[in-house]
Amino acid sequence: MTADTVAAKFRQVLGQYPTGVVVVTAQGTDGTPIGMTVGTFSSVSLDPPLVAFMPQKSSSSWASIRAAGDHFCANIIGEEQEDVCRQVATRKVDKLDGIRWRLSDHNTPIIEDTVAYIDCVIVAVHDAGDHEIVIGRVLDLDVVSQTNPLLFFRGGYGSFIPRSLAAGGADLYEQLRLVDLARPHMEWLAGTCDTEVTAISLVRDELVLTAAAGRAQTAQAPTRVGQRVPFMPPLGGVFAAWGDDSLRETWLGRLGPDATPEQIDAQRGAPDRIRACGYSIALGHTRGERLESLSTRVNLKEPGVSAEALKTVIREVTGGYNAEDVSDTEQHELRSLSAPVFGPDGRVVLTLTLWGPPGTIPKTRIDELAQLLIGTAAAATTAVGGAVPRARFAAAAL
Repeated sequence: MTADTVAAKFRQVLGQYPTGVVVVTAQGTDGTPIGMTVGTFSSVSLDPPLVAFMPQKSSSSWASIRAAGDHFCANIIGEEQEDVCRQVATRKVDKLDGIRWRLSDHNTPIIEDTVAYIDCVIVAVHDAGDHEIVIGRVLDLDVVSQTNPLLFFRGGYGSFIPRSLAAGGADLYEQLRLVDLARPHMEWLAGTCDTEVTAISLVRDELVLTAAAGRAQTAQAPTRVGQRVPFMPPLGGVFAAWGDDSLRETWLGRLGPDATPEQIDAQRGAPDRIRACGYSIALGHTRGERLESLSTRVNLKEPGVSAEALKTVIREVTGGYNAEDVSDTEQHELRSLSAPVFGPDGRVVLTLTLWGPPGTIPKTRIDELAQLLIGTAAAATTAVGGAVPRARFAAAAL
């Protein structure tokens, strides 16, 4: 196994164990508050009372806290404070700007509305590979609220009883802000249909599974959250359907020179079909499972599994997406349905995907699920302050 493979496998396996999210704060040498998000905080001793956190040696935030002196405060973040966690994790400066906080008796920032805080003085720093183990003696601590803590679990942030998860990528800050607003609707739909509902973002030339609610019986991995796949047909058809001509041509062009004329012709008309009915549809569990399995392996950087192999499999599943006709009399393996969430300018900012049940279902049930999905996506559009384009899609089924 390569070093990259070992690291990816390490993250995957250790990700099965949930950890609490803590923001470590200190007062900078110029009096400004500084902080860093950590998922490696632990109690150490009762007598004397000691705690520890483990920052990466290369972390500039840890360097700033270390330079500020020997005091820090560990703020245990609540389940409703994902925005605080992400802001501190992604900003380079002014990390606490807009976040309510107060100074402790030991001049460290205590973030308001957290679960609890632990005010400490550093008593030891130990070498630990690419990290350090920082031991703090507790000077003061208290419970602030009875809310549940925020957890980092299987690659995403979730609540103590994880009804939903959200990815933690630094390049997803804006998308995750929108997901926070859309999430109650995702959770409602997942609960109503007893399946998984995922939010997908288009970030540059990749589709990123940004958040998930519920759990699909057909899932091939512990979590899909955080996975990235190329923005190419047939994936991401909803973005292409409401995108401009340039985006559509870019999407279609990514089929590449290995695509057959039949694959290209089938996908050229897909955006118009998606826009006409208001959603994208994928049929076929076997093909979908193979695609998901390979995507998981590519994201884990397994040896012998290349991005080009993934693109080949993506091209092979084109026939299962957005067919011109879905029979009213036959049973179908519904892999997924996807509908758009629009931003204020009428662009698609997220797609919501509802994952189908195992086995087969009739066309009438597909239509019912599609209407539930379209209604949920519309509610999410309202929640994010979006607006459906004037050329509103029809709600008719395929």
